[in-house]
Amino acid sequence: TNPHLSPQPPPLLALCAMVRRRGSACTAAGVLVMSLLWASCEVGSATSLMASRLRVGSSVSRRCTQLKGLVQTKRTAIRTSAQSSPSSDSPVENIVIIGSGPAGYTAAIYAARANLKPLVFEGLRMGGTPGGQLMTTTEVENFPGFPEGITGPALMDRMKAQAARWGAQLITEDVLQVDLSQRPFVVQSDEMTVKTNSIILATGATAKRLGIPREDEFWSRGISACAICDGASPIFKNKPVAVVGGGDTAVEEAIYLTK
Repeated sequence: TNPHLSPQPPPLLALCAMVRRRGSACTAAGVLVMSLLWASCEVGSATSLMASRLRVGSSVSRRCTQLKGLVQTKRTAIRTSAQSSPSSDSPVENIVIIGSGPAGYTAAIYAARANLKPLVFEGLRMGGTPGGQLMTTTEVENFPGFPEGITGPALMDRMKAQAARWGAQLITEDVLQVDLSQRPFVVQSDEMTVKTNSIILATGATAKRLGIPREDEFWSRGISACAICDGASPIFKNKPVAVVGGGDTAVEEAIYLTK
């Protein structure tokens, strides 16, 4: 539409127009071409000289600006696709374990001893602290092998070390989604996507808290979510104990405490 342009547009303008028409349909090869054009647009003197020779004024600058936006968008799309979709030749894990409480680490120990080389997603922020509810427990006195008792975090550190000793690969990331519609299964975390033949879900449970003032301060120091775990603790001996709740779990806990 510019009367100053010749009937046969120069190669740069022709390629710019082609990229604009195809937009996001450009292939990776197209991105390489666009990148080269971008580099040409970055050379200020060359661009000015070209613009003056072609008598297109600011139209070249506008097209180069649009081209940069297309290149950036396509690069982002390719990067996102590469992160979310594992390549067809990526290795397939024997087994992936999601969870890092006692159940998760126990599964990791047995799988590792069977030479299955398990991959364990311990978690990071979602679902509580890596290591499970025992990470918020003070003294554990009913676990075999520790006559003097052991703190919850110390016990989980031992389980984690044992799993690592037998070759389990521990990844401190949250699992965002699992695709069970295809085989091998696909597990996507914060930073990686893996394929696996088997998945063990060991995500555990989370205590339902009341949200009352100073609850965090006295958790495991007078406030408990497990009567069987903590009911015999000296902290509750000969003290008034209240059970909050009226369902089956609350009644079971109350009956246990009467004994």
